[in-house]
Amino acid sequence: MRKVLGYLVALSVLAALYAAVMFGPLWLDHFDAKDLVNSTFNQFRELGPEQFKAELLRKLNLVEWATHKAPDEDGVMQDVKGLGLTDDDIFVEFEERTKILWVKVTYTRRVVLKPTEKVRVFKFTIERKEKPPNVF
Repeated sequence: MRKVLGYLVALSVLAALYAAVMFGPLWLDHFDAKDLVNSTFNQFRELGPEQFKAELLRKLNLVEWATHKAPDEDGVMQDVKGLGLTDDDIFVEFEERTKILWVKVTYTRRVVLKPTEKVRVFKFTIERKEKPPNVF
């Protein structure tokens, strides 16, 4: 019985290490994406409603820590830096009467599981709905 319990504990530790190595970077990157959204949210007064979404899209598509698949000029899929977001992935609404800004960013990340080479897709959402700083 002790031997079986020891094997189960060892297997659990290995599974936890595997999960940390495979999926940990995704969640750390998600915190970086949240930080980008928050810093852009705080710049709303300077940017204005028209430029806010474009700036957020630009920042998230230029990140160094993420890659996505995109076709090159020959149509071959290549890894490209950034999250690869489109206008549809970012929702921005500013209520002029209440001065509430609602931002919702949805993106996916792909992970190739080793050693099986199966692909797992994770969907992340960042949402913030409140009055931006210094907006009167």
